[in-house]
Amino acid sequence: MVNNSEHDDDKSTLSNPRYTRAKHVNWKAAVDFENHCISANATYAIEILDKNCSSIHLDTRGLTIFTVYINDEPVKDWILDEEIKGKLHLGQRLAIPLKELDSEKGSLKLEIAYKTSSDPEKCSAAQWLTPAQTSGKKYPYLFTQCQSIHARSLIPCYDCPAVKMTYNAEMTVPKWATAIMSALSTKVDAKGVISVAAGEASTDTHTFSFEQPVPIPAYLLALAVGDLASKDLSPRCRIWCEPCTLKAAADEFHQTELFLKTAEDITSMPYAWNRYDLLVLPGSFPYGGMENPCLTFVTPTLLAGDGSLVCVVAHEIAHSWTGNLVTNKTWGHFWLNEGWTTWLQRRIMNKIENVPHNMDLDAIGGAQFLEQDIEILDKSMTSLYLKLGDGDPDESYSRVPYEKGFHLLYALERMVGEETFLELVAGYLKKFAYGTVTTEEFREFCIGFWKDTNPGAYTKVKEFSWEEWMYGTGMPPLPVFDKSLAEEAESLAAAWMDFDSNTDKTEVTAPDVDINGWTSAQKVCFLNSLLLVDKNGKPKKLNISTLHLMQIEYSFQRSKNAEILFRFCMLAVQAADKEIYPVVVRFITSQGRMKYIRPLYRALFASAAGREIGVETFLKNKDFYHPIASKMIAYDMIGVKNGEGIVGKMKSALTRNCIRSTPVTIGVAAAVVLGALTLLRYKK
Repeated sequence: MVNNSEHDDDKSTLSNPRYTRAKHVNWKAAVDFENHCISANATYAIEILDKNCSSIHLDTRGLTIFTVYINDEPVKDWILDEEIKGKLHLGQRLAIPLKELDSEKGSLKLEIAYKTSSDPEKCSAAQWLTPAQTSGKKYPYLFTQCQSIHARSLIPCYDCPAVKMTYNAEMTVPKWATAIMSALSTKVDAKGVISVAAGEASTDTHTFSFEQPVPIPAYLLALAVGDLASKDLSPRCRIWCEPCTLKAAADEFHQTELFLKTAEDITSMPYAWNRYDLLVLPGSFPYGGMENPCLTFVTPTLLAGDGSLVCVVAHEIAHSWTGNLVTNKTWGHFWLNEGWTTWLQRRIMNKIENVPHNMDLDAIGGAQFLEQDIEILDKSMTSLYLKLGDGDPDESYSRVPYEKGFHLLYALERMVGEETFLELVAGYLKKFAYGTVTTEEFREFCIGFWKDTNPGAYTKVKEFSWEEWMYGTGMPPLPVFDKSLAEEAESLAAAWMDFDSNTDKTEVTAPDVDINGWTSAQKVCFLNSLLLVDKNGKPKKLNISTLHLMQIEYSFQRSKNAEILFRFCMLAVQAADKEIYPVVVRFITSQGRMKYIRPLYRALFASAAGREIGVETFLKNKDFYHPIASKMIAYDMIGVKNGEGIVGKMKSALTRNCIRSTPVTIGVAAAVVLGALTLLRYKK
């Protein structure tokens, strides 16, 4: 058995949760759009776990600390450490000394007055949008993204999943703005209308109040401030967005309450968070969704007009149980958040859509992209449990915890049967609710769950290949999927590949299959089959003439479904079809979802035909993207698996061919090298 205990300490935090912990925080803050900063006062209820502890350590990043008080007494000798060279993502440790009497009391009140940085690299949790970057074009906008270790740039805190706390907040914002948080509004009238407290007449502000009574880790703190409108979808579900997109968003997500009830049925556990609201953010939001309690953030790329991408909402709803209620103890156990959530998401969608084998169809696509990720990832990043050390957890982000984690659970389910497995689901959630879990704790729970009640299941689970699944690298063993829904799509893809490979087009005709009646999932399966790599790991490139015929036949280039458009753009970039480049550029500059923009930028950078366009597009739009997205795109440019980075290759190529290179090309390459290095200077 692998001894996992030595890795349970979270080295991505500079706080000391073994000795002191936050139980509650009262957060009072004022949002300053003009200076792109938040002035705040954080008052903590601190629990002293070790009476010999001499100081409280908190995570910060880019924060200006003004004053520190313990039990209403000023602390003079607090220390804000210097940043660690080469580890700027860790921020700075705030060390607050304790008097002997404070330690012996077992608890204390800690109050910190501070201000966030206006530098987006320092305050990596916040994105400040200009009016031009919003849909309404009239007012600025602020939203935060704290996962995984960005809360420290928003508030001094224990920025680690192992520490869960409740919170209250008061947010003072301009009078034109509405503030919403990952919490319940505390001032709501009988009709559900949120009331606010007016600020002083001279300040032209008002204040919103919130309460989160369920303990959460710091990464689930969330705030959005902007010109927002809302519409109730059910008594406990509401949609929030800019006024101009409210109708489209309400129509798209009208099934939210049904998703919530379905999740309750599957888990045999009531929803614990009271409200489930959705916020449709501006396009630069870097993820499909973020499972902030009481208020899921979602990307506008889900607004397909036909509800075909609402599975993302099912995923975020699933997180209300797996992730938010039961949380990975450290980021090395991240698969326990995402593997469970992917399994529950697919169960929700399968039950709602009531289509036989629909779960397998979705899993087939997931497995294909898992294989592609594993091909480009460092081997050490392809196991479920990750030894991250003090590295940046953002850099380990891939499909592995989602899809490989899903397949571990799906393998257990298929081994013991669906109904029997649902017993374990309910038992797992009940045991670990409101707390955290590690990979070893999960294994021990599963092995012992049926010991006294179901000998057959107990024996099977005990003999399961736990070591290989949890700590092995590479692709997991996949089940024999039911391909009844995928066969037609894969067959059509094979026909197009045969047509494409035939050099004499007078001898063959393009496939003539009407796919208008297909589901979006089947169309995605078709495109996935065309995107598969060859036996050498290289993308299969279609001829440009073949792509043009597909455009005429299927109009993928005009699809409002982002999953379909993304895959067609990938095919076009791989084929170096310059006629589609304007569509690609428009797609990657109208939204900032990393799932789409990172692969497309990688493909552009790797292509001789698309490299310069990719570089120019990134440099022009890097300020549009969220700081996390800009950082990760630059990271893709700096380093790739088994070789120098794309930018390095560009630089080398230009050096070798400098006589033939134009000044513009050299200038662009130099600019992107410098820009990427600047964005990642703390990593290199």
